[in-house]
Amino acid sequence: MRYLFIVLAFISIGSFYSCSRSNVLIADGRSDYQIFISDSASAPEKYAAEALKHYLYRVTGCRLPVTHRTDPQGKYIYIGFREAPASLIAGIDPSGFEGEEYLVRSDGRHLLIAGGQPRGTLYGVTGYLSDHLGCRWYTKDVEKMPERKYIPLPNRDDRQQPAFEYREAWYHEAYDPEWALHNRLNPSIVPIPDSMGGSFISYPFVHTFYQLVSPEKYFKQHPEYFSEVNGKRVEKDAQLCLTNPAVVKIATETVLDWVKSHPEASIFAIDQNDGYGYCECKNCKALDDAEGSHAGTLLHFVNQVAAAVAEIYPDIKLQTLAYAYTEIPPKTIRPADNITIRLCHYNYCSAHKIGGCPSHKPFIERLEQWRAIAKRITVWDYFTDFNHYLLPFPNFEAVKNDVKFYADHQVKGLFAQGSNMPSEGGSEFSTLRAWVFAQLMWNPEQNGQELIEEFVKAVYGKASPFVSEYIRLLQDQVKPDSVYFSIYADPGEVNYLSPYTLNKADSLFALALQASEKDERLLKRVELAYLPVIYTKLYFFTAGETAYLNKEEAPKVLAWFKRIVNENKITRIAEGTQYGDVEKFIAGAEIQQEFFTDWWMIGPFDNENGKGLVTAFPPENGFDSVKVVKGKNGVALTWKQYHNNTSGYIDLTKIFDPSENVVAYARRAIYADRAENVQFGVGSNDGVRVWVNGRLVLDRQVGRRAQVNDDIITVPLQQGENEILVKVDQLKRGWGFYFTEIK
Repeated sequence: MRYLFIVLAFISIGSFYSCSRSNVLIADGRSDYQIFISDSASAPEKYAAEALKHYLYRVTGCRLPVTHRTDPQGKYIYIGFREAPASLIAGIDPSGFEGEEYLVRSDGRHLLIAGGQPRGTLYGVTGYLSDHLGCRWYTKDVEKMPERKYIPLPNRDDRQQPAFEYREAWYHEAYDPEWALHNRLNPSIVPIPDSMGGSFISYPFVHTFYQLVSPEKYFKQHPEYFSEVNGKRVEKDAQLCLTNPAVVKIATETVLDWVKSHPEASIFAIDQNDGYGYCECKNCKALDDAEGSHAGTLLHFVNQVAAAVAEIYPDIKLQTLAYAYTEIPPKTIRPADNITIRLCHYNYCSAHKIGGCPSHKPFIERLEQWRAIAKRITVWDYFTDFNHYLLPFPNFEAVKNDVKFYADHQVKGLFAQGSNMPSEGGSEFSTLRAWVFAQLMWNPEQNGQELIEEFVKAVYGKASPFVSEYIRLLQDQVKPDSVYFSIYADPGEVNYLSPYTLNKADSLFALALQASEKDERLLKRVELAYLPVIYTKLYFFTAGETAYLNKEEAPKVLAWFKRIVNENKITRIAEGTQYGDVEKFIAGAEIQQEFFTDWWMIGPFDNENGKGLVTAFPPENGFDSVKVVKGKNGVALTWKQYHNNTSGYIDLTKIFDPSENVVAYARRAIYADRAENVQFGVGSNDGVRVWVNGRLVLDRQVGRRAQVNDDIITVPLQQGENEILVKVDQLKRGWGFYFTEIK
């Protein structure tokens, strides 16, 4: 019986081998198959055929020929539905496929990869390569092409379409057309060329009010077309008067012109401008008050444009933002059926996934309210620190989970705004986030944590255990639901950048660099991952912090920072140019200066209507350490001594209560051995005035966040004691100042 079992086993193995040989696509670098593409196929389908040929060769070493002809005895991979055999498309209506939907089907003899127009077939090839053969495109430079001598051709029936019809990750890396295509994104800002399948195009992209009705063209003759703010019509940095019939007429004509001149567009944007400045005229205010939201006037306006467009172009879609002051849905007005609401998840907690802490509750409620009244919703979400692109930003719970939340709530599209730097990239883990978002936007049922681990292992190789532990180090500190940090976080505001954490991060990256030292390309990737830690240490050093970096170490660390930045062509480290100039940051780190951190303080005083900075309060009449004066709300105030021995930043929000809509004073004396001119650096949040020996030497009435040496002033000092008086107002968010003497 034992011998009979062995014989039967060999017969079974032989039968299986014989069967499998007849279902083999490629074996040992050889194949009986050809790639068929119809002569009448579209350009993206022809591109798909060549892409399949290229990557099958890279995986197996076998170069399949591409043909436009078939014979009954041949074996084929059919690309596209055109001229595919009936056996492969039985029960399938090709016209029923959505534009990015595809089918990978095999009957054991032939293979069909086909889909809707224009991108379905192309994404089908990508899906076959990635889902069935294990190919990956992690970054522009790191790919995974598994070597396979043998590719079977079992019966399969894999039909897929993306969870979102619009998928865009706003990272520089994600706008490489081939990378975006391989990871099945369809970005609008930098679209994939039509020859490669094209993209989902929003035209114009966003914030379009002044494109609809131009202030340059109309404001001089018709200021009534534009927002009335504080009783005055405003020409810039504001909005439109949405209840003015002439504005509706002009905007409608503009949109109709867009539709004619941009047939490539998938949707047309009628969006409020960035910022505020909504119209407060009698008619606009009455409508918004009645609707309980500024979305009242917005939808009243957009619906009229949408109705006019629908009469001529019933299939055209429009979109408008629910953002900042329009996030709350109106009480009674409903968006027209041809309008997509683009809801912004703006400036909620970044530490936790949606629903992971109380911060997100208002957004969840508003999303549900919009879903109840709108046919279509897309989402614009924010996944970076706009004040510090290079700052460690452990928002991975949101990255892993929020995409599925949106899919579960029937959101149609997702724009994940990251840190699209105008260079080759380099913001904190930007390639990792871009890749994970791309995978989840196609299929949000995937495990986000496993995707992160896969990326780290593939991209950081021998150094990956230490990079993974670094990510966990940061993530573990932000798990409690009491932790909060925003998309505008500064290093001193977060809980996860303590000296202990940075020292631990240094140790982990020292091991990562050691593991990478024999692989130059890997070493460069690890250095780029380490850059945020280096940036944070330099940031604290330039802000007068003493616990992260000392004067002896600083030159070496700065030289390292400069080299990595230059090698990766990083030019911007924050949103916009005011704070994002990397050269300005480097120059600040090179300055030799002394921070003044011991002051006499008094406040708060009132800043009603933003006039507090120019209002003379009692401290401007002279210093008296025991005299009692009246502050905001009549509270009795006296001067108090204050000293910060750990940082150069004087955070007034931690000294005074209340700390909103107020001003305060700081006073100190300095001594000069002789009469001389001295350079002082001042950084303030928000406006600042400085007197030296009773003379006003700086008057900066601005709204800004404090940076070291925002203003550099040269001041004559007298021999002996000199008095410095600083006054700072609070307009929004933070409140405080830096004061340095530049050596």
